[in-house]
Amino acid sequence: MLLDKSKLLYALFDWDGTLADNRAVVIKSIEQVLAEYGLGNWDDVKKLRNPKLSLRDNFVNFFKDNAFAAYERYLQIYKLNSPQMLKSFPFAAEVIHYLKNQGVEVIIMTNKDRRLLDIELPLLYNPDLFFRIICGHEAPKDKPYPEHIYYSLRGLLSPSEINQQNVWMVGDSSQDSDCAISAGATPIRVHEDLFKEQRNSSQMIQYFKSFAEFYDFLAKY
Repeated sequence: MLLDKSKLLYALFDWDGTLADNRAVVIKSIEQVLAEYGLGNWDDVKKLRNPKLSLRDNFVNFFKDNAFAAYERYLQIYKLNSPQMLKSFPFAAEVIHYLKNQGVEVIIMTNKDRRLLDIELPLLYNPDLFFRIICGHEAPKDKPYPEHIYYSLRGLLSPSEINQQNVWMVGDSSQDSDCAISAGATPIRVHEDLFKEQRNSSQMIQYFKSFAEFYDFLAKY
């Protein structure tokens, strides 16, 4: 599928693993919590994860009755680790600026807890670049459900007005692309070479190895 940017109105971007290179922060932080609870390492525990839920909502699968306390502890640790370890991806900012210069409104739509996103965002980007920022538990349902996109575009487009031409959803995981497909938007996946996630068989998904490749595509077409 060849992307057509001529009718694009809104570009929604995931945060973790998409605009923010924070995989190391997440793993280090959750492994510290797992160690405190004597639950082993992340490679073993993550097998319990429900892929349709955010990391936050998966804490009940990892920590059972201790889920709330463990998550609050995770927040504390993450806030300490993030400023030291957080990175951006090359050309991510260039893509955002390019889209804005074309008159496209850029929105962050993430399952991440706003208490963490508000700390990380200004470390990497000027918050004024983004038309809206929608975090986890703010929409009726988070990704991969379409309600996350519907809520992010409330007052802008009705669900029936969303299509592959006017809305793109840019992310790094199947949660992001599944959300886009279910809402009728165009799913775009970046960093496939980094995370090596198995590709979805849907022909609707546009893959880019990096933001540099994505930027080159936008500038060319």
